[in-house]
Amino acid sequence: MEDIDWSAIVSAVTTAAVGIWTAWFTYNQRTKDKMTDMKIEQYKKDMKRKSFKRSEDTARVLGALNKVLLDANADRVYIVQPHPLGHIAFLSIQFEVKANGVQGMRYEVQKLEMSDVSKFCERMVNNLWLYFDDIDHQVQDPYAKALLSSNGTKVAAVKRMSTARDWVGSIFCEFIDKPSICESDLQKLMHEAAINIQYNLPEFQEEE
Repeated sequence: MEDIDWSAIVSAVTTAAVGIWTAWFTYNQRTKDKMTDMKIEQYKKDMKRKSFKRSEDTARVLGALNKVLLDANADRVYIVQPHPLGHIAFLSIQFEVKANGVQGMRYEVQKLEMSDVSKFCERMVNNLWLYFDDIDHQVQDPYAKALLSSNGTKVAAVKRMSTARDWVGSIFCEFIDKPSICESDLQKLMHEAAINIQYNLPEFQEEE
């Protein structure tokens, strides 16, 4: 009987095993790469869709605010938003429209700590509608009073916005002179704006 060349057999088996493993690894790696590429592509599509949705919502919000500004012949209309969602600690303005030549409030209210205006925040959260035609006597919170007065506000109306569960922000409509629109008409106008905005209001994003 001829001697069996075990070393050749072992070498052949090893070579075959290595070949099979290499082929499997290559296939597996390609599959993973394809899955990764698909996830990246899906992520890009999702981000593009979200970006488009945010742009669409932003246009809708600004359009609603501008309608209030024009119809009420106001000087400033903006939204104060609480953030971050889930652990609200700050107030900021990211949406504002104003008449020509009027100073804006947007850069006055950025990451304002709610604790600094706690009394005013409580009123915003607990009331669907607030109307101040005597800032000095009707606004009790000293920080909020100073903020409004220093920017020339004589009359301010505030309409709360909320989803089914949460307060998402408040629309402010301000006048530096006596308004030509009565309070009841202004309330109706801002109520309509709130309905059009509150479920489409983009989450506050800090500027980079």
